[in-house]
Amino acid sequence: MSSQRSRAGRSNTRGDSSDLSAQTMYTDWRKDLLQAWNDAETRAAELNNQIFAMESRIKREKIAGSEPSIKTLDDLGALYRENVRITEEQKERKNEIRNTLEVIIAMRKTEEQAAPDNTARATSSRSGMEFDGPSDSPIPSPADNRQARKFGSSRTGSQPPSRPDGTPSEGSDKAKQPKIVYEKGQEVAFKRKTPGKPEEQDWIQGRVVRVIGEGKSRRYDVEDPYPDNKEENGPPPAPIIYKSSASQMVPIPPEGSDFKDYEIGRRVLALYPETTTFYRAEVKAILNDGADVQLLFEDEAAGELKIVTRRLVLDHKG
Repeated sequence: MSSQRSRAGRSNTRGDSSDLSAQTMYTDWRKDLLQAWNDAETRAAELNNQIFAMESRIKREKIAGSEPSIKTLDDLGALYRENVRITEEQKERKNEIRNTLEVIIAMRKTEEQAAPDNTARATSSRSGMEFDGPSDSPIPSPADNRQARKFGSSRTGSQPPSRPDGTPSEGSDKAKQPKIVYEKGQEVAFKRKTPGKPEEQDWIQGRVVRVIGEGKSRRYDVEDPYPDNKEENGPPPAPIIYKSSASQMVPIPPEGSDFKDYEIGRRVLALYPETTTFYRAEVKAILNDGADVQLLFEDEAAGELKIVTRRLVLDHKG
């Protein structure tokens, strides 16, 4: 970490102090701090997979009547310690990223005020920083707000364009919805992405087992407790962990929640009976005082209607 903080010393090797411009700091910021952040996140994901695999193996050995060796436990402990160390380093690195970015922005403002005759050139240089910064930054950046104002009437602006009839677009409806922050242990439907098979993106039933990061960089480890790779007459397969984000997840209400009735004809995302997969469906009737919903699933053979428990019928279009 100390080498990352000695930014002034490293910049001085390129020339005298006048060479330390906002653009120079911005280049170093992207090359060093952000790269270190991304490398650490990659390593943390690898550690999590290794820990999960080792814990699953220990569990299977215990079921078979065998205790794990001392070496296995030591290896598991080493993985945990490295994971904790990376987590603490990422907290420090996050603060350093934010502080450095604030310094860069302050320097840019000072440069603009000191050279009013170079407005056109300064605007061009600033534009490059604003476009690149937010896409790579793992934390909220002041550049986000500048972009929103600059593209106020475009699709990348803060307000999506209205439809010709004056009704708000689906995007504006989503923008009004509060962002959901998931917690460890929460039951969800999540969009599973199968490596090498981008066309297979089913919504399946899962559970959040780990929350990674904060704010815009928050990600989740979601467990598929019912993987479909069971061998015939073999033991149940170990749960599989997937990486996910809030945009790829829908919360499943807990047992005993109060629900409003869906209107007939509403499009929803529902758990298909006797499976752990969610599919798009249309509400046909509300049954048993709202406890169940009669649905017509997409592509259902012969238009057969299914009945699904209300809490597993989600207000989402899939």
